[in-house]
Amino acid sequence: MNFKNLANKAVNFIADRLKELIGLSLSVISIFIGISLASYSPEDPNFIYSDNTKIENILGFQGSFASDLLFQSLGLISILLCLTIFFTGINIIRLKKILLILENFFFSILYIISGSFFFSIFYPDSF
Repeated sequence: MNFKNLANKAVNFIADRLKELIGLSLSVISIFIGISLASYSPEDPNFIYSDNTKIENILGFQGSFASDLLFQSLGLISILLCLTIFFTGINIIRLKKILLILENFFFSILYIISGSFFFSIFYPDSF
């Protein structure tokens, strides 16, 4: 038996499954972020006000906290960030390239900056 060939196949198999697991976890995380963004309510308690009020967010306090943080820091661009994370996970599953995370992170920073400038100039009353 050729143990070197068998070991290389085993390592490649495990590496591919880990890449798929990373892609799947990114997609699932982005789905949870999307749910929390979709069920955002300004009356929910967040990191500033933690009164004993009823939480309207589907994911509870954690979803309320995450969506408030994203909307307060990035505004409406956070929805695009959620979509980018989802499609990054799908592409990692398909192509099995971990470097897609770095590439999409770079482009995400570019469109976050340009989108924030766009919304601050043309829609100053949005989030």
